[in-house]
Amino acid sequence: MNGATADLPGLGGSMALSFVSLGVVCLVAYGVLKWLGRRGVGKSTGPLRVVARCPLEPKRAVYLIEAAGRFFLVGVGDGPMALLAELDRGQVLGGDAEAVSPTPGFAATLAGVLKR
Repeated sequence: MNGATADLPGLGGSMALSFVSLGVVCLVAYGVLKWLGRRGVGKSTGPLRVVARCPLEPKRAVYLIEAAGRFFLVGVGDGPMALLAELDRGQVLGGDAEAVSPTPGFAATLAGVLKR
């Protein structure tokens, strides 16, 4: 009986090999995404950019988009996008500076909380 169980392959080696393979695939994918990001893939070019985004619900958000010097407020949800308003350049740039600047990242938010 003991000889028969010794012939069975162990799961430990194959599990370890699977995790190592998964790790290698993840590292390669991360490297490729970083390399593509530095080359500008996925970034807008030309006169179009997203100035700000405000999530409302998990599948709904409002975007402030600049296109050729004009600003548009666009609602995005389950259905098609909807133009909510066209804003004056003075309303966007002259009013609240926070509306134009992107929200701070996690590190900046954490630093602000820790200073209190």
